[in-house]
Amino acid sequence: MNKTLTSLLIFITAAGGLQAQTSMTLRQCIEHATARNVDVKLQENTVRSQEVSLNTSRNAWMPNVDAGVSQNFNFGRALSAQNVYVDRNTYTTSLSVGASMPLFTGGRITAQRKQAALNLQAATADLARLRENLSLQVAQAYLEVLCQQDFCTKAEEQLVLSRHQLERLESLARLGKAAGVELSQARSVVAQDELALVENRNAARMAQLSLSQLIEMPSPDSLNIINTTRQTSHDITGTPQSIYEEALCLRPEIEADSLRIQSAEQGIRAARSSYWPSLSLNAGLGTSYYKSPGFDSNPFGRQLKDNFSKYVGLSLSIPLFDRFSTRNNVRQARIERESRFWQSEQTKKNLFKEIQQAWYNALSAREKLTASIAAEQAATDALTLTTRKFEAGKANTTEFEEARTKSLAAAHQRITAHYQYVFSLKVLDFYRGRPIE
Repeated sequence: MNKTLTSLLIFITAAGGLQAQTSMTLRQCIEHATARNVDVKLQENTVRSQEVSLNTSRNAWMPNVDAGVSQNFNFGRALSAQNVYVDRNTYTTSLSVGASMPLFTGGRITAQRKQAALNLQAATADLARLRENLSLQVAQAYLEVLCQQDFCTKAEEQLVLSRHQLERLESLARLGKAAGVELSQARSVVAQDELALVENRNAARMAQLSLSQLIEMPSPDSLNIINTTRQTSHDITGTPQSIYEEALCLRPEIEADSLRIQSAEQGIRAARSSYWPSLSLNAGLGTSYYKSPGFDSNPFGRQLKDNFSKYVGLSLSIPLFDRFSTRNNVRQARIERESRFWQSEQTKKNLFKEIQQAWYNALSAREKLTASIAAEQAATDALTLTTRKFEAGKANTTEFEEARTKSLAAAHQRITAHYQYVFSLKVLDFYRGRPIE
């Protein structure tokens, strides 16, 4: 009864594990990673912070309103109503509301608002760049899993072949038609193939672990990826120059650099605004209450009404000398713009180098794939022929194993070349702004 219950629990646990496994395409892996990546989340917070800064700069034209309440106590000699000094204690209460609104700031507020809007666009472009870079990392890890899985399939095929030959030799040995050394060699080959299969499965498991960690899956066992690379077109279109010209209009890092140059120009305008006078509109309300113990005074409410005052005025501030602070701020802003310009130029140079390297890598990968396909076909044909000769007794074990080893090596080279070529095409799509899927 206990064994039956234990078996049932094991079955239920295994079934639950299978149900929890998620099948995902490359596009789904990328979306899953993008939604959970910490760096992406941090950059999203940066974008939100820039949105707040833009909102602050837009509100800079609004009036600034303050309310104030003060209570003062005076002790000692004070001037009386008879215009003589006497010893007495007095206290006053004051209430006020004031507002100040900028009318002219030399263009500073407008420049700061435009600068904040450009910084927000640049932060958004940085977020897009981060997501696209992450998608390329996921694609590389995804293809590595597929490559290791294909290695496992080839290892399983080799194990099936070696076991078949071992069973054949065991049958011949029972009839006295096979030497003991051949039987021992066949058993050794089976053991080696079993070990190779274990190693390939471990490598595939580690590749799947890396992918699951990259896309923030709870465990590699919960992930089952779907191979969608068989529909990949084996064509390289365009030249490095044409792809680069496309990338200049599409790549978010180029857009971000351009926006930051424009932002630095607005920073210069904001710094130069301090050379100009600033004009503000001021308005306010106020009242007060005065009390001296031992002397008659009007009630609190009456005094607040009698002492009520209003004012409206203009305030003009003309800069004369600020210890060269404005001049140095302008110089610093110009240096910032120049730095942004050279940073943009460096980004463009790096982008062209990366596209050149990616294009020639794709070209080399295509040539390698074509050659490896032909080599695998030749090795497979040789293995088929050697197998027939071996089974007919016209080839020895050494010749058979040599043909089998060459066939396996050719298959591995073809699998590696295939996924290298697929990845190189996805890299070119990446620079063209095409979604990786």
